[in-house]
Amino acid sequence: MTTSAVRLLKAVGALILLVLVIVIVPVLLTALHLVPHELPSLEQVGDVLTSPDDGQLLQVVLGAGAWVCWALFTASTVAEVVALTRARPVAALPGLRVFHQPVAALVAAVVVGLTVAPTTVGASSEGATVRPPLPAAAVFDAVPALAGPTVSAPAIHPVSDISAHEELPPTPLTTYEVRRRDTLWALAERYLGDPLRYPEIVQLNPANVGPDNKIAPGTVLVLPPDASGVAPADAGVVTPAPTVTEEITVESGDTLWGISEDVTGDGQNWRTAWEANRGRTEPAGEVFSDPDLIQPGWTLSIPGAKGETTAEAPAPQPTPPEPAPVPQPAPTPQPTPAPAGSAGPGTASPQTSEPTAPRVDPSPAPAEAPGDADSVLPATAFAGGGVLLAGVSLMALLRYRRRQFRHRRPGRLISSTPPELLHVERALQSAGSADVTWLDHALRSLAQELASVDGGRLPDVVAVCMTDDVLTLVLTSPAPRAPEPWTVDAAGTRWSIRRGDPLRYDERLRTHYFAPFPTLASVGITAEGEHWLLDLERVVSASLTGDADRVLDFLRFLAAELAHNTWSEMLRVTAVGFGAELAEINPDRFTYTQDIDKPVAALARRLESATEAMRVAETDVLTGRLHDIAADAWAPHVLLIGPHLPRGDPALEELLTALDRHPLRSGVAVVLAGGGDRTAGVRWELTIDDAGLLRVPALGLELRAQQLPAEEAAPLAQMLAMAAVTEDRPVPPAHGEQAWERDADGCGGLQVEARNDEPWPRLADPLTGTIDSVLPLPEQTYVDIAATTQRDVRALAPVTDDTVRNRVERADPGLDRDLADWDDPSSPRPKLTLLGPVQVCAQGSLPERNPRRQFYTEVVAYLATRPGGVTSERYATAIWPDEPDVVGKTKVRQSISVVRAWLGADPVTGADYLPSGLTAAAAGRYRIDGILIDADLFRRLRVRGQARGSAGVADLRAALGLVTGRPFDLPSLRQGAAGGYSWLVEENARLDHEYAAMIVDVAHTVATHHLAAGEPELAAAAAQVALQAGSFEDAPLLDLVAACDAQGDRAEADAYVARILANHDAEVEEDLPPRTADILFRRQRANPTG
Repeated sequence: MTTSAVRLLKAVGALILLVLVIVIVPVLLTALHLVPHELPSLEQVGDVLTSPDDGQLLQVVLGAGAWVCWALFTASTVAEVVALTRARPVAALPGLRVFHQPVAALVAAVVVGLTVAPTTVGASSEGATVRPPLPAAAVFDAVPALAGPTVSAPAIHPVSDISAHEELPPTPLTTYEVRRRDTLWALAERYLGDPLRYPEIVQLNPANVGPDNKIAPGTVLVLPPDASGVAPADAGVVTPAPTVTEEITVESGDTLWGISEDVTGDGQNWRTAWEANRGRTEPAGEVFSDPDLIQPGWTLSIPGAKGETTAEAPAPQPTPPEPAPVPQPAPTPQPTPAPAGSAGPGTASPQTSEPTAPRVDPSPAPAEAPGDADSVLPATAFAGGGVLLAGVSLMALLRYRRRQFRHRRPGRLISSTPPELLHVERALQSAGSADVTWLDHALRSLAQELASVDGGRLPDVVAVCMTDDVLTLVLTSPAPRAPEPWTVDAAGTRWSIRRGDPLRYDERLRTHYFAPFPTLASVGITAEGEHWLLDLERVVSASLTGDADRVLDFLRFLAAELAHNTWSEMLRVTAVGFGAELAEINPDRFTYTQDIDKPVAALARRLESATEAMRVAETDVLTGRLHDIAADAWAPHVLLIGPHLPRGDPALEELLTALDRHPLRSGVAVVLAGGGDRTAGVRWELTIDDAGLLRVPALGLELRAQQLPAEEAAPLAQMLAMAAVTEDRPVPPAHGEQAWERDADGCGGLQVEARNDEPWPRLADPLTGTIDSVLPLPEQTYVDIAATTQRDVRALAPVTDDTVRNRVERADPGLDRDLADWDDPSSPRPKLTLLGPVQVCAQGSLPERNPRRQFYTEVVAYLATRPGGVTSERYATAIWPDEPDVVGKTKVRQSISVVRAWLGADPVTGADYLPSGLTAAAAGRYRIDGILIDADLFRRLRVRGQARGSAGVADLRAALGLVTGRPFDLPSLRQGAAGGYSWLVEENARLDHEYAAMIVDVAHTVATHHLAAGEPELAAAAAQVALQAGSFEDAPLLDLVAACDAQGDRAEADAYVARILANHDAEVEEDLPPRTADILFRRQRANPTG
C-alpha cells in the first residue's frame, strides 16, 4: 500500500472518530436518559448524598462526567480547527492537555490525509483533475534572475502543437515579494488554497529559501502557475528599486532586533533603526529612549527596507547547447590540453587565466533545497572498501585543523570548509578512522617490539588482510616466531592479531622508529568483507589491464590514499599522465606531472642509491628501517603511470628491467596501466574488468577494486588543501534570536564599536561611567607581564560603558536563575552538557530494555542546538545521513516520542519540554523548550562579564567552571555510528570549533588578568582548563610558561616551551607562528641569562 493510501485511510479513520465523539456521544447519552432537565437544589443534593445509593447517584455522576468530557473534547476540536484556519497556535489551557493533544493529532491527520492524499490517489483515476506541470521557464528563467546569471530554457510543448518556425510568447510568471512575517505555509494557504503545498514554492525557489524554509523580507519568490490573487509578472531580471524607509507598527512580542531582521534581513541593523528613531515621541506621549523597550502600537521608521521591484525583460539569448558529458580519459597517445580558463576545481594549471562563466544545465531537473544536496555522501570512494581512504583523509583533516588552531589568533576562528565541500567532510566524519588507527598502531607496535630485541627482524610482508576483528600479515617466506600477541599459522606465512588483543604500542616512541611497511596500499575488498592491501615496494612492479576507466579510478585511489596514510614516513608518490585533480591534496608527498622522463630518472637514481647502501651497510631495507641503519636511504618512492602515455619508453623499460633483476625490496615501486609491450619486466599483472572486479593472480584473489572517480577526487583534494591554510577568520554573529545574543558573537564575545589602535586610558572611577574593560590596565602592562599582545587585549577585552553594561544585563535577567537551576540536582529542567562528554540529565526515563542512551543523547544535542526548531525531514536526514529514504519511516517519530518522554514536562505549565509538531502553528517543527545547555550558559556569562568591565572577571571564571572536557567529547561507540554528530559540519555554524575557541579565549583572558594581578597560580589554573578542554593551541601553553616564570620555576617553563616546539615540529622559535614566536622572543629578552 502506498504512503498516500495509508495517509488517506488514517484521515478517514480520524474523521470517523471525531464524528463519533462529537455527534454520536450526545445521541447515545440522550437515548440513555442521561440528559439533565434541571439543576438540583442543595436540599436534593444533600438527600442523595445521605440516602442509601440505589444506583441513581452513580448514574448521575457518570452522566455528568461524560457530558463534561464531551464538551471539553468538542471545544478542543473547535479551537484546533479555528487555529488551523488562522495558522496560529492554540492557546494552551492548564489541565486540558489530555484533550488537546489527541484532538490536535486527529485534526492534523484529517487535514494531511484529505488534502495531500487525493492529489496522489486520484491522479490515476480517469478524468481526475491534475495540477498543471511546472513550466520549465518558471524554474530556469526566473530563479537564476534572482540568484545568479540569467539562463534561458526551451519551453516544453507537445510536438503536434508547434510548427518548426513558430515561436510562442514566454509563459508569464507569478511572483510575490516577501513581506514581514510571511511564511511559506501562509503563502501556500493564501495563494494556492492549501498550506500543505508549500514544498512546491520551495522547489521553485531553491536559491531564495534558506535553511529550515526561512524566507527574508524583500525576496521575490516564484509561485506555481495556478496561484490566485497575485498578478503574474513577465519573466525577466528582477531589479530591486532603491531602498526606502518603512513605517512599522509594533505588535506584541516585537523587539527592535526582530523588526530589523524582518524588514532588512539582518538583525544587526537594529542600531541603524535605533538611531533613526531615538527620542521619537509616540502617540501616547511616550518617548523612545531605550532600544530594549518598545510598546505595542508604537510606530517606527525602519531604514533600509526594500522598495517595490521592477521587472526588466531580458535580452533574447540563444538556447544553450546541450551540456557536454563529464570528460572521461580516453586511450589516446596524449591527453588533449584543456583550453585556457577551463581548468576545473583542483586542476593544476601552469598559467593564470580569466575565469569563464559557469556552465548551467538547462534540463528541467528538480532543484535541491539548500542543505539537502550537501547531505549526499560520496558513494564510491568511501563506501565498502574505501574506509581506509576515508580514515586517512579524516586524520589528515584533523591534523590540519590542529595546525589551524595553533595559528589562530585570540578572538578569531579557524577557516571552515566551503559550503560546496561540506558533504565531503560529513562523509569523512561518518566513516571514522578506527580501522586506520588500528592498522597503524598494530604495524608500529610490531616494529617497536622487534627493534628492542637484538637481531630482531621484520617479516617479509607482501600483503595485509584486514577484517572487522582480525589483521593478518601475508609473508613471502615462512617466519615461525612472532612476538606476542601475534599468532602464526602452521605454515609460518601468516601472522595475525585480533582487534581486542593488547598492543604494545607506545605513542612516545612513535618518532623513534620508522614505519615498517610504508607502501602498503588498499586495493580491494572481498565479498566476505576482507580488506586487502598490497606492499607495493615488495611487489616491486605491477601492470594494470582491463577497463580503462576502472583502471584509472583505481590508480587515482592509490594516489589519494598514499598521499596521507599514517603508516608512512619519507614517502614520495608521483602520478604521471593522470591525477591533476589531486595536485593539491598533499604537495609534500604527492606530485602530478605529464613528464615521464624526470620521475623515471629519479626512481633509477633511488634504486641505484638503495642498492649501494645495502652493499655498504651489509643490510636490507627492512632491517635498515627497523634498526635505523642509514634509514634515509630507504625512503620509499612510488611511481604511478597512467594509460595515456606513449609506449616503448626506453628509460622506463630499463628501469623495469633493473627492478626485475633486483631480488629484494629497494624502496622503489612502479604501478603502470596498460598491457602488451609495457608488461615486459613487470613482476605482477593485475586486471580490472568493466564491473570493477580486480584479479590478483599471484595471491589468487578476486576483489571489488578500490575506485576514486575524478568527480570525487577533486572535492576531496580541495577540502584538504583548504584545511591546510592557516589564515583565520572573524567570529560570525550569534546564531540564535535571544535578546542577549544581540550584543554577542557566536563565541559569546561582546560586540561593540571597533576602536583605533591607540592605547586606552586606565580605569578611573567605575561610578562615573568612564570607559572600562575586563582588562582595565594599559595594554603595555599586560604585554610586559603576561603572554599576550596588544591585539589580543583589544580583541578579548573590548571597552564598555554603563550603557552597554545595562543593556546586556537587561537582555538576560534570568541568567543567575538558570545558573542556580544548573547547579541544583533537584531542578526538573533538562540539562545538556556539550563542553565535555556529551550528557543529558532529565527527569524522565528511557526504554528499560533498549535505552540507547548515547543515540538519544545525540538527538537531544541536535534539537537543543537549533533553538528555532527543525522540520521532521531535516531532523531525519541529520540523524540518519546514510539513509536517503529515512524520511517518513516510523523510527523518526518514534525517536521523538522516546525523547519527549525522557525530557518530561514542565511541572508548572504541564507542557512537554519537547512539544508535538503536529499543530498547524508548529508546521511540523520540533523544538526543545526550557532546556539548560552549558555552552549557552558559558556564552551568556562571557558577554555579561565583558560588558561588566573590571567587575566581570568573576563571570568569566564561572564560565570556565562549566567546562568538564573537550567540547562534544563522544564515546567511541558514537564515532562513525549512524549520525555520529556529522550534523556538526554546517555552514557558518561550526559549534565544535566555536566552543573550542571560546574556551581558550576566556581562559587566556582570565590568565592575563591574574598574571597582571600577581596571581600566577590562578593564571595557571585557567590555562589548565583550556588544556582540559583538549586545546591544541599555543595560548594555554604560553600562559603556563608565563605563570611558571612568575613563580620562578624556569625548568617547568622551558618544558612547556619544548612542548610548543614539538607540537609544531619546530627546531627553533623562528619556525613558530608569528604570535607565538613574538611572545617567546620577548621572554628571552626579559630573561637573557635563562
